[in-house]
Amino acid sequence: MKNTCLLSLTILLLISCSKNENQDVPPVTPVIPTPIAPVIPLTPYVQFTVTQARLSQSAKLLRREVTYLTSNRLLKSVRMFSYDGSNRCIEIKLGTVDSSQTNPAFSLKQTLTLNYSGASILPSSVSSVRTIFPNLITTFYYKYDSQGLKTQDSVMVKNAIGEPAYRVINYVYANSQVYTTPVLSGFSYDNIPFDTLGLLNNGNIERLASKSKTTNGDRIVIYTFTYDNNISPYNKLNIANSLYFENSTIGLGYNVPLETHYMGVTTNNMTSWSTGSYTVTFRYVYDADKYPLKKELNLPGDINPSQVFLFEY
Repeated sequence: MKNTCLLSLTILLLISCSKNENQDVPPVTPVIPTPIAPVIPLTPYVQFTVTQARLSQSAKLLRREVTYLTSNRLLKSVRMFSYDGSNRCIEIKLGTVDSSQTNPAFSLKQTLTLNYSGASILPSSVSSVRTIFPNLITTFYYKYDSQGLKTQDSVMVKNAIGEPAYRVINYVYANSQVYTTPVLSGFSYDNIPFDTLGLLNNGNIERLASKSKTTNGDRIVIYTFTYDNNISPYNKLNIANSLYFENSTIGLGYNVPLETHYMGVTTNNMTSWSTGSYTVTFRYVYDADKYPLKKELNLPGDINPSQVFLFEY
């Protein structure tokens, strides 16, 4: 149970779910259903829009993140970030390092390439290539509003029976809430979440209500989140807008290629998330600039951490 929970929170999601990958295709424009809430300008949350001035002021850019389970400290998941001269993230390499080997080395599993239109600092798409299938490219396309907030991401792949299928997720902002609406073709809506997020004044996610249709009726799971006042390294990157508000339950091949949980991009660092009586807590070690150097995850009832994250700049 604990290991399953951990895997749902970690980068291991990023190297799974490959059966739906397909050759790169243009973005699809399906018929979008009527929004479930009116779109209202998101003035209180403009700090999540990435501007050139803000990007230039980023004191530190995340270069590498290393994650491991304390039950297996020798096998580490690694993400390496590369940037261009404008501090735009242009590539993310994902892989592992097995320290049990005589000569441990980075083993590349997946490469994400971020694509831009001209001098824009917002990625228009992200292309994913898994090392094991070098000729298969999956591309995720993003759309933004006039404030630079993401309003849609889409991908076309092949479904389980090999037929073309697409997935679009629309993001609708209303007052202090965000509604996510998936639009599917070639996929079943069973167990697909329709999410509503409640936001704090600083833009952090305070509450997530996830509603899914199942054969036994609708299933609703509610999460709540708490934060400290230090810096989230992800939110200092120009890709923060494209990663923000990602689906919490779907991995690569169906949703976004990097952050597959809402907790990834926040104004401050998350100190806990809870659902019912189940609470996961995080502890941090910070540098003098309030950037995290280390994060430890503790499952309910555990004295010692179950998972460790290391950040390098």
